[in-house]
Amino acid sequence: MTPDRGSRGAAPVATLDELPPLERAAIRCLRGWSDGPMTRARMRRNFGQILGPRAEAQEELLDALTDLVRGGGRRPMASHRPAHREVGGDENAFAQMVAAALGGEREDAFLFALALLGPHAASQAVAIAEELGFALLGLVRAHPANAHVSSPVLH
Repeated sequence: MTPDRGSRGAAPVATLDELPPLERAAIRCLRGWSDGPMTRARMRRNFGQILGPRAEAQEELLDALTDLVRGGGRRPMASHRPAHREVGGDENAFAQMVAAALGGEREDAFLFALALLGPHAASQAVAIAEELGFALLGLVRAHPANAHVSSPVLH
């Protein structure tokens, strides 16, 4: 996942430690799920430990949302490696979409999704993000001491 530095979507807009825990978890999930089988296996174990019987359904939501934003975009989504400190514009739009959808701010979530996707795909992404947001909130709440330092999803 090497970002295309020529892409506006890769332009740094924040660092992970500046973001609220939910947005940070969303970005770490996006990066980790896209990183490869070893990271994905670690995430599955952590989802299972924290979410129990709901883990598989949440993994399916993460998979669907990741596939949608990576494959249905107006242009290729720019993203960084899991441990990268900076947050790119596309990653931030993804995280803000998830947070807004979870907060019931569907119009705002849709606007963030439109930064990544066309209208039809953006609508689908918001619906998935709303459900996935609850799982991410559970992950963040399960590890409040680590919420600002590391990811309960990846560590």
